[in-house]
Amino acid sequence: MPLSKSIIESAVHFFHQLRIPKRNEILIALTSTSAALLVAWGLYAWLALANLSLIFLTAVLTSAVLAGSYAALISALLGFLTFNFCFTVPHFSLAVEEQEQLLTLLFFLLVAVVVGKLAGDRQQRLTELSEARLAEEQERLRSALLSSVSHDLRTPLASIIGAASSLRTLDDQLTQHDRFELLDGVLSESERLNRYIQNLLDMTRLGHGNMKIERDWVTFGDLVSSARKRLGNALDGLQIKQHWPDDLPLLYVHPALIEQALVNVLENAARFSPPQGCITIEAYCSKLTRATKNGTTKQDTDEIAALLFSVTDEGPGIPPELREQVFDMFVTGHEGDRNRHGSGLGLAISRGMFGAHAGHIYAKQGPAGIGTTIAMALPLPSEETECEQ
Repeated sequence: MPLSKSIIESAVHFFHQLRIPKRNEILIALTSTSAALLVAWGLYAWLALANLSLIFLTAVLTSAVLAGSYAALISALLGFLTFNFCFTVPHFSLAVEEQEQLLTLLFFLLVAVVVGKLAGDRQQRLTELSEARLAEEQERLRSALLSSVSHDLRTPLASIIGAASSLRTLDDQLTQHDRFELLDGVLSESERLNRYIQNLLDMTRLGHGNMKIERDWVTFGDLVSSARKRLGNALDGLQIKQHWPDDLPLLYVHPALIEQALVNVLENAARFSPPQGCITIEAYCSKLTRATKNGTTKQDTDEIAALLFSVTDEGPGIPPELREQVFDMFVTGHEGDRNRHGSGLGLAISRGMFGAHAGHIYAKQGPAGIGTTIAMALPLPSEETECEQ
């Protein structure tokens, strides 16, 4: 009795799920069944009837994987009718003369419906699981963004409001030196706030793929000078060393984007540097190996001229297992970048900007095992590019 009740309930549930098939379900079922018919027709002279049914069963599984259990059901019915019409005696008729062939047909239909339903349900569960994971990841990123925005906007704003309030309410009690210190604090926090908002805007443009590359000629020294100037007080108390030859070639890049990438890297180095620490900026020309497609499935490699440069700090360093992850959005390092007013956006945006210029950026251990080196590379313009400009 329990078994028959379960069968009845399953049948009722099945009929409740009946609906008008979607267009893609019909197309996939028709396509897979037609392909199975062509293959079975070509092998008809060599395979037994029962073996030919496996070809149509494959079409049912294909429909289940591509479009779900409903398409599998349609494919099973189409396969049953096509198999009967084309391969049973009498041919090109739905009548069946031999009992053995009738049993083969019925067994095929039963197996096709059951297997198609199971495969379709499994595919649907996998799809739902994938969607759930995607929604979870989006929610995690949304929460991280809200947390970052909440912290990294409110902190400088609170400092600016506090300094402005002190200037207004305690004006008579403040010395000229105190006023300058408060104004310097307002300026420093405003610049930091502006950099954070710029990173948010850049992240949005990179995410939507509408970052425009407007190239121009610029020297590496000018990029570094502009980046240091923008950082202002963020580099106070740190020693900045610069090492590169005077005859470095010009870069043909989007100056504002590469400058912003340098600002992010330098700010990250300053954040993790100890008081009175040293940040070293180095640059030199070398060959960069890159993969190229040769029109086949294989890839070739060639060497191009590139400018290689790096920013090295004397901070705590990055563990090897995190050196790639720090370039993901909202990943802030093992000590908690956000605890030092970091959003986890800067290095991720820098990688996107270097990638847009066919360059690359990566992290490695600093010299003598001290600190971190962020190494970067940008291709130098070819002779053809120089002639065009």
